[in-house]
Amino acid sequence: MRPLEVTVSSGGKFHAYHIARAAQQAGYLRRFITTIYDRYETGIDRSKVRQIMLPELLGMAIQKLPTTSSVSLSYLVRDNLFDLMARRYLSGGDILNVFNHFGLYSMRQARRLGIKTIVERSSAHPVVHHRILSEEYARYGLRYSRANAWLFGKHEQEYAEADAIAVPSEFVWRTMVEQGVPEARLRRVHFGFEPGHFRPMPGVKTDDVFRVMFAGSVSLQKGVQYLLEAFRRLNLPNAELVLVGGSFPDSRAFLPQYEGLYRHIPFVPHPRLAEVYNTASVFVLPSLQDGFGMVVYEAAACGLPVIITENVGADIRDGQDGFVVPIRDPDALADRLLRLYRDENLRREMGRSAWEYVQQFTWEAYHRQVIAHYEELAGYA
Repeated sequence: MRPLEVTVSSGGKFHAYHIARAAQQAGYLRRFITTIYDRYETGIDRSKVRQIMLPELLGMAIQKLPTTSSVSLSYLVRDNLFDLMARRYLSGGDILNVFNHFGLYSMRQARRLGIKTIVERSSAHPVVHHRILSEEYARYGLRYSRANAWLFGKHEQEYAEADAIAVPSEFVWRTMVEQGVPEARLRRVHFGFEPGHFRPMPGVKTDDVFRVMFAGSVSLQKGVQYLLEAFRRLNLPNAELVLVGGSFPDSRAFLPQYEGLYRHIPFVPHPRLAEVYNTASVFVLPSLQDGFGMVVYEAAACGLPVIITENVGADIRDGQDGFVVPIRDPDALADRLLRLYRDENLRREMGRSAWEYVQQFTWEAYHRQVIAHYEELAGYA
């Protein structure tokens, strides 16, 4: 039986490089179409890479516009332009693996060539996603961009035309089924982390400060506003809240009222993120919707107890590895933070439990899942 030929296409970083690595290690990678290529980081054969930079550059320029709609508008322009340009590189093979909202036109080209298609969906179903964020924007008197509605329509068309849809968590799976996506087309592929990099580092934390850490985009979607409110209500002595990640334009709706309450680190290179995790006492991801949340596993792998919401897809055991709370609930966040603040033994026990539990969720395990789904889709299994 001849090796499969797989094309991976993504107009952004995400976990596309892990998919391409999985295909290359199996001898299946035909082509990797991307906006960003770094051979030292990706380890992917350069001869198989087709780099398309223009969409990413245009998207970055649009995001600098002084409007809360700039991010959504940049996605609309970037993603569609990438999709239109990427389809020119499809000429054969067995499987095309695209990312949601980057792939509709490429998928249609693939179908004309007799190529099977898999679309990656890493967030809640667009209807659920749109409803949650529209509600949150309304709470702050903001208008949710019409560009989002157009993109979500494209998402749903991709689901209708794909042979398979890869989702990373039970949360995403559930929202897809609730919105009528057939379960037979869904494939659960659990994301991972790099255990050799994300690990406890004794001696990095040299103080006794109770340090609460968040990592991700500082935005309404990530629920940072509720974490800030919880931390403000607690007013704990010898405690610090650290927000790691760039600020979205919509953060201007809530950040000013919490000025002086937190320390903001706009950017940390990924290789240094493990060290930053190791300076913390607890990690919190209070997202209103987050299909997976790889930062949760990274933090847990560094020995931190974690607090997430019910709408974060990470597989965390409530009361063992940390806590799971409802969305939009600063009281619940404050209660769990206070428990961990008061009980150093609980922090230590939950951190150890979290570390042990997430060791099963490595990128190596993810690669095996990806290849198994390719072979099943192609009839090789």
